[in-house]
Amino acid sequence: MTEQRPTPLTDLRRRAPVARAVIRDALAELVGPVELKYDFYREWNGCWQVRVKLSGAASGEIAFTLLDTPGGGMLAMPRPFPARWRAAGIPATDGTRWSLDDTGNLVRVGA
Repeated sequence: MTEQRPTPLTDLRRRAPVARAVIRDALAELVGPVELKYDFYREWNGCWQVRVKLSGAASGEIAFTLLDTPGGGMLAMPRPFPARWRAAGIPATDGTRWSLDDTGNLVRVGA
């Protein structure tokens, strides 16, 4: 049986604070303390994405795709996914970590 993978988050009602927190925590872990400005928007397929402008330990802009994990958590996957983050993966709210394999498929880290 194949492992279940995260699915696109299509319902953001009452979950925007969770999305902000998961993005903030992931960036704090991977780049250090940063100030963030969020811009939530829906893709043509209904999936929620977030453009984030950061300043502080690092500056720039990065987009995240919001996903529901199989365990009921939320994952904010950066797009494009920086190669230096692949080994560590991105933390989800359910305690799992996710990354991309060489073909661009989501894979669980440390499973």
